[in-house]
Amino acid sequence: MITIYDIAKACDCSSATVSKALNNYPDININTKERILEKAREMGFTPNSHARALSTKKTWNIGVLFEDESHSGLTHYYFSNILQAVKEQAEEKGYDITFISKNLGDVEMSYLKHCRRRKTDGVVITCIQFDNKQVQELMVSEIPVVLIDHISEFASSIVSDNFAGVYDLTSYLISLGHKDIAYIYGHESYVTTERIRGFKKAMVDADLDIPKSNFIKSNYHDKEATIQAVEMIVKSGNMPTAVIFPDDYCAVWAINTFRSLGVCIPEDISVAGFDGLEIGEMVDPRLTTMKQNTVQLGKQAALKCIDIVESKTETVTQLSVGLDLIKGGTCQEPRK
Repeated sequence: MITIYDIAKACDCSSATVSKALNNYPDININTKERILEKAREMGFTPNSHARALSTKKTWNIGVLFEDESHSGLTHYYFSNILQAVKEQAEEKGYDITFISKNLGDVEMSYLKHCRRRKTDGVVITCIQFDNKQVQELMVSEIPVVLIDHISEFASSIVSDNFAGVYDLTSYLISLGHKDIAYIYGHESYVTTERIRGFKKAMVDADLDIPKSNFIKSNYHDKEATIQAVEMIVKSGNMPTAVIFPDDYCAVWAINTFRSLGVCIPEDISVAGFDGLEIGEMVDPRLTTMKQNTVQLGKQAALKCIDIVESKTETVTQLSVGLDLIKGGTCQEPRK
């Protein structure tokens, strides 16, 4: 097994200098650091995580708390991309990932106890009921926490600009000539509130009315709820000219359901989604949607968490990540 003493001998320097290079200390010459790191790679050096934990008082372990209501886990079209970005960024910085749950083997425990048992240096939380008592307990604990798509006074957040995203998407439909636009929204959350606010603001700024029937409560990533919403719209006998769905998964199911009921997309009704997932490219015509930057959401959450861990200081901050409008073929000027 290769040790730092072997690397020090090969580089003709002290073991302390090797340790500084491997642990990215600032008080080391950059050329010396690069020479040591290159030699370590050549020799096949693998850091001993236990030894690093003893010397740095860190476990080099970031927890990820993720429990979506649809129980789709890591196969979730949207959140799997975020989690992959968290994983890759953490690993690039030398950290491992541990998924946090209410169970450890056969033992049921709180999220906080699980984190303490695993000795996580920090935790990234996404896609969960943030008002859950156990989540709140973890957020105000001694463990650094970073939230994705939720704002709290107790922890830093990385969020998509959901207000601007839906505002711009609605404004685009209005620019095509739509005045009768329905909005399908998901379960109550910070994200939902911001999106509804964006929809309302765009309609008000265009001096357009919003009938109550054009606000339809549904769920994110829910096939059955989407089918019911579409059937209700068609059977009402007074279809809007355009409808925005809470995510791309729902929008694709909506398109299939509309077509099964004899409604043409986009000739009879324009359909838009939200997220910008690959599934939107699989329908014909391509789905109009607002693309979220899942890579940046995950990457920035991991970097923020690691920064708090390594600086040992935390000022609660919020970072907003922008979105991009994808103008697909599922939206056009309204039917006459």
